[in-house]
Amino acid sequence: MGRKSKSDERKPEILQNLYEVLSKEGLEGTTLSKVADHMGVNSGLLVHYFKTKEEMILAMVDFMLDKYANIYIAKLNEYSDPQDRLNNVLNTFFEPDWTKRGDASVFWSCFSLSFRNERVKERFEKMYDGFRNVLADEIAMYIDAGIVHVKDPVKTADIIITLIEGLNFNRSVREEDKVLAETALFFKQSVSLLLANG
Repeated sequence: MGRKSKSDERKPEILQNLYEVLSKEGLEGTTLSKVADHMGVNSGLLVHYFKTKEEMILAMVDFMLDKYANIYIAKLNEYSDPQDRLNNVLNTFFEPDWTKRGDASVFWSCFSLSFRNERVKERFEKMYDGFRNVLADEIAMYIDAGIVHVKDPVKTADIIITLIEGLNFNRSVREEDKVLAETALFFKQSVSLLLANG
């Protein structure tokens, strides 16, 4: 097994600090020097790891998307019994605090780059394709267990992801917790009915 290089060890620290600066300053206000100041290091150190702000942002998008993917996967694998897994998945994806697991402003700032930057778009596509595949495999397992009755796990996964993202967008622009909680519950019940009845 190979040892991690110092570069591999330092990059996550830099990316975590970049995430924190993006959260505070936004994409337009973030510079290499601000990230360096936040870390208490010389900006030359960052240039050693990332030649440009764009290169650092691309690495941060990967870092952030991996973080979200790991949360999804970890939540899926908390239970082995299919019914328990299904209940856990629905509770997790439609819980009121789901978006508080990360800074939505950082996610949406990076997502907005995907309209102008093909490399960022490819990373988001990869994340969503991966999530859809994992969710479709879950749904196929529920079908095999006889607790879900849909015909196409991939299309069903697309519907669920669309509802999750719509809810997350709503959470980002609305502040009425009661209304959002009711919407989240309605979406969860709708997905439960879809899965149960096909």
